[in-house]
Amino acid sequence: MAGSESPEESAEAAENGGFAALTLKERIAVATAQNPTKAMSVLVLFLFSLAFFVAFVLAFPALAGVFTVGLVVLAGIAVAGYLLLNRLESG
Repeated sequence: MAGSESPEESAEAAENGGFAALTLKERIAVATAQNPTKAMSVLVLFLFSLAFFVAFVLAFPALAGVFTVGLVVLAGIAVAGYLLLNRLESG
């Protein structure tokens, strides 16, 4: 599992310049360089979803607002649950 390595193994990976030592932005850059077709596909899908959302807001602004508030509430619950489970696991 991703969280199953010990602190000593993480320190060794950081010293060796392993993938675990990279920041999120650096990992994205590495993944993009390794598979540019997949990166472009993800970018195109993101842009399509953004265009769909803009059209949805222009056509049904009230409903889009309700969906957006619902999405923010669900994201908040997910983040709070993640933080709670992370604290329970480490504590």
